Amino acid sequence: MASLCMVLVGILYFSLCQCLLFSSTENIGDNLDWKVASRKILELEKLVKDQNDRISALEKRQPEAELKSQTEFIQKQNARISQLEARILELEAEGNANPVESSHLESHERVSESKQNDISSKRSSIRKSRLILQPTTLTVPTAPNEEVAFFAYFSSNLVTSGANHFILAFDNVITNVGNGYHHNSGTFIVPRSGLYVFTWTIRLNLGNRHTTELVVNNNVVNSIHLNPQSNIDGTCTGTAVVHVYQGDDVLVRTGSNYNSGFITSDAFGRSSFAGWMLH
Repeated sequence: MASLCMVLVGILYFSLCQCLLFSSTENIGDNLDWKVASRKILELEKLVKDQNDRISALEKRQPEAELKSQTEFIQKQNARISQLEARILELEAEGNANPVESSHLESHERVSESKQNDISSKRSSIRKSRLILQPTTLTVPTAPNEEVAFFAYFSSNLVTSGANHFILAFDNVITNVGNGYHHNSGTFIVPRSGLYVFTWTIRLNLGNRHTTELVVNNNVVNSIHLNPQSNIDGTCTGTAVVHVYQGDDVLVRTGSNYNSGFITSDAFGRSSFAGWMLH
């Protein structure tokens, strides 16, 4: 399974490099496709950072739970790879639907040396991230006896475009004891095995509607739905008590259907995500 995951990751990065090469030779500069590709690079860099955090957490993993965590990690990476591959195909389709005029090609030949160096730097970053994702020999020290708790909320309204299984990355972190919550990905990586309480609150108004789910290692633990009328401003809260293991992933995402509009979060009411360890 681990070898298959590494092969899939390699294919993903090779596909992304092809996408970047296409953008750099045919539509670089101020073109929208190139900007989208640049954003994807930044997302991958954030993903690499999260993987470093995951490796650190797995190094503290209890021996009896290590195999379970690695299997679930591979499943999540496969899902992530599929999402990124789909996005790359969309970018390639957009590029094919908007062929570059000959005048643009001449302009591309005059791309400054600084931009070319920037492209090389980004490709180097991708190659480094491949190495980081290679299998690592894990050590398993005894986990310290410390408290674990986190709380974060959206700093502003979040537009989900009605997407299904859209991960809600609560960006404004108020509490993060144990450093398990990662605001870039919206994922809580369990630092210590134990019994935890997780709760999330979603605020909606103006006819927006959403189903949201609490997910542990791609398994839906609990879900809530709110569909206020156009003149109603309301909130809905979900809670779960679940035993999780060190290295497990816990996140909130939109459901499989009944999603429309944006999620509200401002000074009058926050959409938030929190969790803490009972014992």
